[in-house]
Amino acid sequence: MEIEKNIEFERPAIYVVATPIGNPDDITLRALNVLSSADLVICEERKVGSRLLRRYGFKQEMLEVNEHNEKTIVNEIIHKIISENLAVALISDAGTPLFADPGNTLIPVAYQSGIRIIPVPGASSIMAALMAAGITSASFLYYGFLPANRHSRVGAIRKLPNDLDIIILEAPYRLKPVLADLKKHLGGKRQAVLAWKLTYPEEQIIESDLENLVKIAEHLGKGEFVLILRAKRNR
Repeated sequence: MEIEKNIEFERPAIYVVATPIGNPDDITLRALNVLSSADLVICEERKVGSRLLRRYGFKQEMLEVNEHNEKTIVNEIIHKIISENLAVALISDAGTPLFADPGNTLIPVAYQSGIRIIPVPGASSIMAALMAAGITSASFLYYGFLPANRHSRVGAIRKLPNDLDIIILEAPYRLKPVLADLKKHLGGKRQAVLAWKLTYPEEQIIESDLENLVKIAEHLGKGEFVLILRAKRNR
């Protein structure tokens, strides 16, 4: 695999780079080219970002940006990118950045400051789940994360539309309570697709009703997942 060193970057710019969600082979040549020569890599968690770079033999300067510090250091990052005329790679812990990831505060400010934003597409848990689910309708709803608070989550579930396939993300340890709440308030016969640990050797993609998925989840270990709630079909 040929990695192009010292590629010609746009400057100042932030390259939003998709990285593997599980299988390390799911990275593009373009992503490797950018990561190999970027002036700075902004990562979500330094430990995870460093492991990714080491896998490919890269040693770029890294800056950790996450929900704990993003709002307080945005202006400092923007100033650094502009004053030093940097080409920056922005990555998340896994997959395509900026879907409920850190960076959502940084990117709008970067646009306002005249910094170019360049996507480097690649692996995405959302798209992988959709590919396996076989969406048949012309549209779907990306909902993202339901509220962590159970009372708020139940209220949100009750407001979900019935006529669209809905993509739901959640922390691995909340799979069981989320499925239980969906079953209780939408009915056990509602169809869904659970994509668990996508691209890992133990990957499971299960299409069933919510009643059965609740039972299956009892035997699944901790793992990232995407849940696609099927539109309610009129019979």
